Amino acid sequence: MGRGLVRGAVVAMLATAVAACGGGGGGGQGDGKELTFWMYQDRTPQAGQVIEKVRQDFEKANPGVTVKIVKIPKDDYNTKLGSAVAAKSTPDAGILDQPLVSKYALDGTIKEVPAGLVDEADYYKGALDTNRANGKLYGLPQDQTTVALFYNKKLVPAPPKTWDELKRIAAQVHAADANVAGMNVPKGDGYGAWMFPGIVHGAGGEMVDDAGKKVLFDQQPAVEALQLWVDLQQSSPRKITDSDKPFENGLAAMTISGPWDVPTIREQFPDLDFGVAPLPYKSEPAGNIGGEDSVVFSAGPNADLAWKWLAFLASAEHNGAVADAFGGFPVHLKAQVAAGGPEQAAFLDQLKVAHARPAVPQWIQVNDEIIAPAIESALTGKATAQQALSDAAGKTRSLLGWNG
Repeated sequence: MGRGLVRGAVVAMLATAVAACGGGGGGGQGDGKELTFWMYQDRTPQAGQVIEKVRQDFEKANPGVTVKIVKIPKDDYNTKLGSAVAAKSTPDAGILDQPLVSKYALDGTIKEVPAGLVDEADYYKGALDTNRANGKLYGLPQDQTTVALFYNKKLVPAPPKTWDELKRIAAQVHAADANVAGMNVPKGDGYGAWMFPGIVHGAGGEMVDDAGKKVLFDQQPAVEALQLWVDLQQSSPRKITDSDKPFENGLAAMTISGPWDVPTIREQFPDLDFGVAPLPYKSEPAGNIGGEDSVVFSAGPNADLAWKWLAFLASAEHNGAVADAFGGFPVHLKAQVAAGGPEQAAFLDQLKVAHARPAVPQWIQVNDEIIAPAIESALTGKATAQQALSDAAGKTRSLLGWNG
């Protein structure tokens, strides 16, 4: 999910940065050691240059250490990593998609973060929480992203801040022109299900209590969140929103998407005057989160050095450029944010209130195979919001072996 090329100013900043952070002192402590780090293939040549410069800086700060970076196509990464885990031939450290952290933490594949490695107060809470399992920290965030409300300024001069305002504006738009939907309501698919918890949190709810082994998304906040999407369809018929790019083509006044869509819309739909605002909420600002974490594998021989490397990547000095190279926003509160357009402020505000996905190893399966169909069932009128989520919650309890 890209945000454009790494800016020359950031590259220039890195070119002169040799200060180590998060355990980056020299002194020959790692003499003769080679550290292996797996990550996704570079999104752009400029991104590759940034990662290479950070690698060189780390080696300068740690004489005698060599960092071997192995870059793997993103679509192949999890498969190759799974094979390495099974063969007990993992690298020292590597990038990990957020939902996989709890899986590998609970089966002992990755190590717990050493006490005192970083100051947790320096990081966005949602981003740091994506590394927690059983209340313990098992990795460091490296970049983060989220979704927000895109709105057509011609149809929506001022974006809604609350659910009531969202429904009212959507209804006004559709009443003014029956061929235009007020909102491109998310669908019941994996993408819609990924966004759904952010709406639930906006009503003060939670999807699960993983510590207490309780499923909560059949309770009132989640039911109200799904009912919001159902109600919005009255002013946003699917016969309109199922068309090709309804928001971009001016057929939907609002939609929910992420920063990866901004440059595409600017380039392909230059006449569309749109803005981006934080998600409307019922009781408190909230949102979801995506991005990558970094972890140390239990089978790797250089754990101490690996943690120094990961803290170096996630430090205030380096994380701004590293996160931009990965395609997201920084996770360190003091990291420099790469220059962006006016919409960038909305995403940064949204990330301040973002919630991590549940620390449940099977959450991807729950998201895609249970919650997504439940959402679609309610949106298509096959079940009420309560019925759909109660059924989904029951299936989730059976899958996880939870009674609550």
